[in-house]
Amino acid sequence: MYVKLWSLPEIESLLRDTPSWTQIGTRPVYRLSEIQGENRCLQLLLALAEQHSVEIRQFSPSAVYIGSSRGEIVSLAAAFHVWERTGKVLPSLSPDSSMGTLASQIARYIGISGPAITVSQTCLSGLSALHTALLHLCASEGEDTVLFGAVDAPLTPFFIEAMAALRIYTKEAAFPYVRPGNISRNNTFALGEGAVLGLLSRSRISPFKLVELRLYTAPARAGVSFTAVDTEALATFLSQLRGDRPDFVLLHAPGTAQGDAAEWEAVRQVWGEVPVLSIKSRMGHTLGAAPLFSLAAAIFLFESREWLSTPYPTFWEAARAPNRWHEAVIIGLGYGGVMGALRIQYEPQAETH
Repeated sequence: MYVKLWSLPEIESLLRDTPSWTQIGTRPVYRLSEIQGENRCLQLLLALAEQHSVEIRQFSPSAVYIGSSRGEIVSLAAAFHVWERTGKVLPSLSPDSSMGTLASQIARYIGISGPAITVSQTCLSGLSALHTALLHLCASEGEDTVLFGAVDAPLTPFFIEAMAALRIYTKEAAFPYVRPGNISRNNTFALGEGAVLGLLSRSRISPFKLVELRLYTAPARAGVSFTAVDTEALATFLSQLRGDRPDFVLLHAPGTAQGDAAEWEAVRQVWGEVPVLSIKSRMGHTLGAAPLFSLAAAIFLFESREWLSTPYPTFWEAARAPNRWHEAVIIGLGYGGVMGALRIQYEPQAETH
């Protein structure tokens, strides 16, 4: 299977330029200021779909699977405040904020009459949507291409404070507010928003081949909380991936001291001192969309052969670039011990159309 990907924000500008952050209350967040309004998940998806609709329709996708961890938090929060003040709720709120309509709205916009399904599995939602798209193609005869993606727009004061209540929100006063793998072991988590759309196809639509995608749920274990990364379980899971040591790994690593360290230790146990990156210093944690942003970053790195510098000391070798640019692993993690990983290969010599 081959993948083609687009994102909002556009991944090249996100990684090459200094991202624009803002404040909500006293907390730094990554916000796409050009997108206005309350139904931000749908607006982000539609803005991205509009930019690339001609190319997407060219491949005639037969289904669409969208991942979202939380759905329309902004519109729900705004409507709740109105209800508290006035006792009234707009009749459009329920259909607009039902997560399943994210996929169906994109299907209607693109002109897809097959399945349109929204997948929610905490911060693994994007990989879960891609996994569902893969299962769809494997189970279907005569169908060639499926549209998939992920979106989250969690930037409301209430939800930001919900994450701060976990005592993980960053206290950094300047960019990068999020510092995955920071050697100081301080928590530097922050939220961001964004959307990704992609095509998964049997045909060689790009030089990026999806060679493996697996999901896993860690068994409950004493001493490991519901929100924590279980190094032992993650190492067991990663060791099940086929193939040799990848050339580099895109970590989930959202800037939490314990989580980043636990994930890196699992990676090191399985593959040794492999080159690793986390892009959350650029845009914060986009929840369910985060794994697909990591995939988009891996694609950019393959095409540009640019390894990102890290302007702060880390407990992994952040400056160490890959010796080879052929294969990468992308990791996704979520509450409840859910884990996912995909292996992608870059075949630039392959003919694409």
